[in-house]
Amino acid sequence: MVAVILAGGLSRRLGGVPKAGLIFEGKTLLAHTVDGAAQAIAQTTDQLAAQPTTSGGGAGTRARIAVVGPEEKTREWLADAESGRDVVFVQEDPPFSGPAAGIAAGLAALAAQSDQWAQSVLPGSDAASEHVLVLACDMPRAGEVAALLAAEVVGCGAGSGIMAVDDGRKQPLAGMYPLAALQASVDAARQADKLQNASVFSLLASVNIKECVVPAGLTADIDTWQDARAQGIGASPAEAEGQ
Repeated sequence: MVAVILAGGLSRRLGGVPKAGLIFEGKTLLAHTVDGAAQAIAQTTDQLAAQPTTSGGGAGTRARIAVVGPEEKTREWLADAESGRDVVFVQEDPPFSGPAAGIAAGLAALAAQSDQWAQSVLPGSDAASEHVLVLACDMPRAGEVAALLAAEVVGCGAGSGIMAVDDGRKQPLAGMYPLAALQASVDAARQADKLQNASVFSLLASVNIKECVVPAGLTADIDTWQDARAQGIGASPAEAEGQ
């Protein structure tokens, strides 16, 4: 399993303060999300331990987590992450062109880390059962969400994924999707020039997805300062100085 973490939004309702750098329980939201993703990967496969990686994704290694966003900042925000070594960094092209473009960029960055990636998207291959964990970086309880999804996805077939549903609301940026199907959807959207500012639901329209009902509020995200205060979140030190 691999993961794509989206951290490239403009945070307009936060006055431009990046959500990924907000501090929650002593770490940035991005660090919490990456650590949660790493734990979910370890929960569903032993590949993370079998294929150690480095922060640079050097030769012979395979990063399992792609963080999509402004690279200089995302590296800074992951300083306290326990799983930063498992990350490859990339930004969607063009920057700030939405989560669908971010997912595409994350998959491409992960593909560049492995010569075996082509096998992961071939129907009938052993790797075709691989899933992609997709998470937004602004959910304080992303680790809990990922753990629930990891537990549920085990029962899904190779061509099926799972999406969190919180209080009746589907959360496409909290899901595990079949790699082959998601890559095919990304490829089709790119060919049709429909990735930039596209809906994630449209990107997932051709993917077989089951719903995973999670406890109410588990996927609550941070859109406004009111949301942040409700979660006990402050700004990152750098941003806090500028407020």
